[in-house]
Amino acid sequence: MSRIAKNICHAARRGLTRFRTSEQGSFSVEAVIWMPIFAVILTLIMNISMVFHGESQMIRVIQDANRAFSLGRLEDSDAVEEYILTRLSYLNAALAVNTTITGGYVMTQMTAPAGDLMPFNFLTGAFNGINIAVSAQHIIEF
Repeated sequence: MSRIAKNICHAARRGLTRFRTSEQGSFSVEAVIWMPIFAVILTLIMNISMVFHGESQMIRVIQDANRAFSLGRLEDSDAVEEYILTRLSYLNAALAVNTTITGGYVMTQMTAPAGDLMPFNFLTGAFNGINIAVSAQHIIEF
């Protein structure tokens, strides 16, 4: 074997050894493995957070509607329900509203499927059959 061939073999062996023992890029491999798991967890957290946000919006609007009725700004239970559905139309959810007026109180109950309140269609099937229910009651003042 010639001297040039020996140098090439020796250089190739050194390069392969350096490549095999190098730890550069090991973080990239780990990141590629863990990144989908973090993305799934983050998406799930965002979906559930938006369900709680939708619930708080529903409660706020129901309390506003009941207060408006108790002050005489809304005429009857149908007007209260229409007010609520109009104000919450941006949720794009199948909302069920029921308002009753008895004994000097106005009481409104509302339900919405949890999956309808989630912005991402990721794992929404796991929440099928789960409804978010809110209710509010207010004394009629007029």
